[in-house]
Parts: sequence; structure tokens; C-alpha cells
Amino acid sequence: MLVDSMILATLTAIAATLLTAPAIAEIRPSECRLIKYGDTNTVESFNCDFRQSGGNVQVWSARWNFDFPYAEQGKSFIRINRMPLTFTRTGQYTLEVYQN
Repeated sequence: MLVDSMILATLTAIAATLLTAPAIAEIRPSECRLIKYGDTNTVESFNCDFRQSGGNVQVWSARWNFDFPYAEQGKSFIRINRMPLTFTRTGQYTLEVYQN
């Protein structure tokens, strides 16, 4: 019985640690395509890094940084979950992320 109680206590402690530990998001090398809207539309393709955690997305490269908070989805940007993953800020730009 003592061994069973010790095993149960150990498993409970491990489960509690796993459930309360912050999730570590993987950074994925990706390819990006940025379409900027204006008098003339411009298109730029570049290597980028992609990270997603809790629905929040960050994309960055040598030249550009983008932040798409989950709480702003549908308010300040539109997210389309398809290949490529697409983020649009109406009238400003569309960012397409091609994950490798």
C-alpha cells in the first residue's frame, strides 16, 4: 500500500507539473510572401521564421516583423487557416506563410 501511495503521489506531481508548465512554441523556418496595398500593389517574397503559441502568431525576418494576437483576430486582421496560412490587414497588406 505504501508503494502504491508513493507511486500515485509521484504521478500526481508529474501531471501537475506538466499541466502548469508553460508551453514552448517551436520556431519554424518558413517562406513568406508580403502583398502591400496602395496606389500600386507590391509583392515581396522572403525567408521568415514562424512561431505560434496559444493562437498568437509571430512572424519575423531580417526586414519585417509581424505580430498577430489571438484576441485581435477578426478585429484588426483576418486569419485564413489554409496553405498558405494567410493574415490580412484590410487595405494595408496580406502576409502568406508557407511552412516548410
